[in-house]
Amino acid sequence: MESATRREIRVDRDLCMGSAQCSIYAPSTFGQDDDAVAVVADQHGDPQDAIATAIASCPTGALSIVAIQGETESADQD
Repeated sequence: MESATRREIRVDRDLCMGSAQCSIYAPSTFGQDDDAVAVVADQHGDPQDAIATAIASCPTGALSIVAIQGETESADQD
């Protein structure tokens, strides 16, 4: 088995003030719910640089990317 790292975009709903900056910079990745709080619509909806800009643009720092370690089966089997 191999160790794989994937990224996950997270929204701290308690910090989000609903400015929608994330939706401006990465509209296919971020949206807003009925309370105008940011939600992740598609983890891979926009290019990585657009997602990074959206995260950096959040006025409250409610957005983050975390690395998640996991194990995957190797495609090469003897």
